[in-house]
Amino acid sequence: MKMTNRVKNFLRLGAAAFAVAAVPATVSAQEAASEPDEAGNFDQIIVTSKRIEQNVYEAPVAVTVFDPEALDARNADSVIDIGKYVPNLTVTNFGAGNPSSQFPSIRGIGFQDHLIVIDPTVGVYVDGVYLGRQIGQNLGLANIARLEVLRGPQGTLFGRNSIGGAINIITAQPGDEEVARFNGQIGTRGRIAGDAYVNTRLSDTLAASFSIGIDRRNGLGDFLNIPNPEARVGELQDISGRASIKWTPTDRLSIQLTADGNEGDNGQNPFTTTIVVPPGGCTPEQIADLFGPFAVACAGGLDPVTSQSADPFDSNSGQADLARATNAAYGFSAIVDYELNDNLALKFIGSYRYSEYEGGLDDDGAELDFLSFPEIGEAEQYSFELQLSGKSGIFDYVGGLYYFNEEGFNFQEPTTFNGFGDGLFEQTQETTSYAIFANLGAQVTEDLRLAGGIRYTDDSKDATANLGFAPPFGGSADFSEVTWEVSATYALNDLLNVYGTIARGYQSGQFPARPFGGAATFFATDPVIATNYEAGIKGEPFEWLQMSLAGFYTNYTSFPAQVSSIGPGGFITVTDDAGDLRSIGVEWEGNVRLGAFSLNTSVGFIDSEFRNVEPGSSLTNGDRAALTPRWTVAIGPQVAFSTGGGTVTARADYSYRGDMEGQPNNSPTAFIDSRDLVGFNISYEPDDAPWTLSAYGKNIFDERYVQAKLDVGPYILNILANDASEFGVKFSYEIGGK
Repeated sequence: MKMTNRVKNFLRLGAAAFAVAAVPATVSAQEAASEPDEAGNFDQIIVTSKRIEQNVYEAPVAVTVFDPEALDARNADSVIDIGKYVPNLTVTNFGAGNPSSQFPSIRGIGFQDHLIVIDPTVGVYVDGVYLGRQIGQNLGLANIARLEVLRGPQGTLFGRNSIGGAINIITAQPGDEEVARFNGQIGTRGRIAGDAYVNTRLSDTLAASFSIGIDRRNGLGDFLNIPNPEARVGELQDISGRASIKWTPTDRLSIQLTADGNEGDNGQNPFTTTIVVPPGGCTPEQIADLFGPFAVACAGGLDPVTSQSADPFDSNSGQADLARATNAAYGFSAIVDYELNDNLALKFIGSYRYSEYEGGLDDDGAELDFLSFPEIGEAEQYSFELQLSGKSGIFDYVGGLYYFNEEGFNFQEPTTFNGFGDGLFEQTQETTSYAIFANLGAQVTEDLRLAGGIRYTDDSKDATANLGFAPPFGGSADFSEVTWEVSATYALNDLLNVYGTIARGYQSGQFPARPFGGAATFFATDPVIATNYEAGIKGEPFEWLQMSLAGFYTNYTSFPAQVSSIGPGGFITVTDDAGDLRSIGVEWEGNVRLGAFSLNTSVGFIDSEFRNVEPGSSLTNGDRAALTPRWTVAIGPQVAFSTGGGTVTARADYSYRGDMEGQPNNSPTAFIDSRDLVGFNISYEPDDAPWTLSAYGKNIFDERYVQAKLDVGPYILNILANDASEFGVKFSYEIGGK
């Protein structure tokens, strides 16, 4: 059932009323603490967004924090779901037709391309380890301590590929609690999920934690022209595990070793293709041009209507090798903490990660094979970081060295383009990055804190391309940049702070994806430089209100806009220096608590447009940034009441994302309509038993929506959200713990 316009308008009106009434919105998840604030009505929220432990009110950055309870109440199973509740955050899963991909975009900055030569613009970190690839990674949200979403350039401490922001996932430490927890879930769409988590002390100096989880959900559609396909459209199946052991031989030394892995076996992500016939029909020249942009529409004889199924979530594809998409990721990390004395500490973070995936798209969407691109990809990375932190008088500081190396490839064979089969496309890249950084803070007075940071980064890239019909070619590029940040935080009182920040971020240049223009076009873009001005207020202005309000102005120079076109042999993805991108906006989060009733709200507004566009670009001045709705809204009322033998907690969540551009050149055929989602969670927890039973609903009005679009001349690709309605029950049983 589609949500009626009347209901949509009512919900939007309600969202606007909350904003006008000054019910805040940007700390929607700030229930993330275990200690009640000594002076306030809300829990303390401790974050490490600046690599030191701070109360979130004191951190000079726009940050949203989720703890496990907040995630569970919102039915958030993955980073995709987080994109429904954080202002000015959008998360899509475009890559390679694989539903395991997760591409965040913050404040107008984000890519939805998965190829090895494209770096993400929002860094994702797990326990301080940067994830170079965001397809097929183990990003489930079970058994974490908290998740932080930092908005704006994080150019000094989270320096790698975080010019848009960073998502910082912190897992529970071994030995922090003695607990065994078991969760189970059954729902519509064939949802079956469960996980087990154990955290225990093995001795006075040794602790361990273990978790394992499975998650399965049926697809949304069928492959109508593939007999006995290996999977349904949008089907999900994932198994994951994590083991961590922590040794603390002395009060000053701890060594933690962690291994994690996951494997996914999925169906192709739902999508549709529209093949556009030239206005006025095909000319004889267009019919004869077998490599031209309209070759399929004119010579192939495909009809835009008959090449798609009646139900867009069914597929008319005839390519059986593309029905199934798989992913896997494995990682190992070592974290060594050593306190040299009471005021000085060393920390080492070393990691190895490997990820791979298999997928691809049948871009003609038809049984006949005119456009198909099966694909596999792999990436292997090593990273090492050494930090020195400490305190001296009014000063606190953290500095360090960082090294990152990644090698990977994307391989497509046999591809079919305009009816010509047995094609080949391959890209490889090795990236090496070195950095040195330092941050210094000073508590100048009891109320005033000043801080500053600087980072020097040196990046090198070696990339190759093999198009099959021409000799392979390659290129190398080196980049270096100094980034910095200054901030001031002033305490209006014990529970309310104002802050101001000026930060400079950087991302290295990138080689073009799908360089079918040949060796002459295979060169790296200029690096992106971001300068962000931000001011905000956060805290508890009233005993019933926890809030955060931030305003920002960000300018990005040499922004690498991605626009695709058609060339001989395949799609050309041009990553050109479009010019400057200017973003200005406001983010407002808050939590109202009145007895057993609470209300989380989140509102984001952004105006992001290109300026000083370079000659020859397909963009024009005034184009909006892609995947950036002007308005993002989330509202979550919650109430708890006693039944005599236990507590019932009922929550509803509304999420709105406004319309947005699918491409930076604002092609009208790549325009994406707004969407509204509503969910609920009703849980019962008995007073004298360690279990909880919940009933939930996600997207209860079954809103079917497009999450991303691509306009490649006569081909318009619509990536549909794998997010239909789902209803079910969840059960949790805990031994020990709280």
